[in-house]
Amino acid sequence: MRKAVKFIVALLVGASLFYFVVKETGVEVIWDGIMLLLSPQGAAVIAVTLLIVFVGAFRWKEVIASQGEKVPLFPSLRYLVKGFTVDFLTPFSLFGGEMVRIFLMEKHVGFKRSATATVIDKIMDVSTHFLFLVVGISLFIIYGSGLSGIFLYYTSAVIIILFLVLFVFYQRALKKKSMLKWVVGVLGLSKKYFSDNENGRAVMEIEGDVMKFFSSRKKDLVRGMSLSLLRHLLFAFRIFLILYFLTGQVEPGFALVVYGLTILSMLLPIPAALGGLEAIVALGFGALGFGFATGAAYAITVRSADLLICGLGIALFARLSFTSFFGQLSAFRRSFFAREN
Repeated sequence: MRKAVKFIVALLVGASLFYFVVKETGVEVIWDGIMLLLSPQGAAVIAVTLLIVFVGAFRWKEVIASQGEKVPLFPSLRYLVKGFTVDFLTPFSLFGGEMVRIFLMEKHVGFKRSATATVIDKIMDVSTHFLFLVVGISLFIIYGSGLSGIFLYYTSAVIIILFLVLFVFYQRALKKKSMLKWVVGVLGLSKKYFSDNENGRAVMEIEGDVMKFFSSRKKDLVRGMSLSLLRHLLFAFRIFLILYFLTGQVEPGFALVVYGLTILSMLLPIPAALGGLEAIVALGFGALGFGFATGAAYAITVRSADLLICGLGIALFARLSFTSFFGQLSAFRRSFFAREN
């Protein structure tokens, strides 16, 4: 019940932000964004969006292969789309669908390998997100004008927190030491859970495999990070296309700025970044000289493209009973760390 209340509150906050943006720009910006996606130019945006999903599924498949398991691309693609759907509809658009992916992939490779591969895949994704966030915001400070203090404080806090988390993780991985035990130690909690408890031992085994990937499997890591870089370059290229179609300008630097702002909005605790994407990007477009309304139109276009993938995920979920699926998922979550491989 408490989770439902939090979800509703977050959704209402997002809806309020969305209403504010639409009120400032006019309802026509919604139609501008949708009509762009439905135009011949929109076909290119949709094609790049599908390619982004394909590269993401292929990266996940390759990570699973590094764990000694072979999984066909199509199931990986199907499960990734379902995971993205949950990601998109829950607070913090960058997180949320991993449990779904672990649950679905478990029947192919077992729980521990499924969890290990999914965690590795997410860490590489977040690492590349951080890279493009820093590049985009740095360029925004150079290109933009009249940046608000609140925006700079929020952006700085996000970058610092992400940097510290990733720095500690990679430092611990290179030393082949546990990050979880370090976190528990910092918080002053007992480490006995990881040695005296079956679930704790399973957690440590999964973390050990994750750390081994980032410290010892350099070839697999380079392949995975290369695919991650390609995927995010495709994200930036999609933004470049939308900017060109909306403004007629060809400026790759602006595309990186907008991508950085888009990533920033995804970290807001709002389902589908509703309102947050429109507000942050619209303010960014204003600072870049494109105009508030153009930023809102961009946000609607990107959201519509992602909703197509989300709709595909819902269609895939519809093959099963939603009640049955999420009932099984809840049971899986409760016994998450108690399963044997």
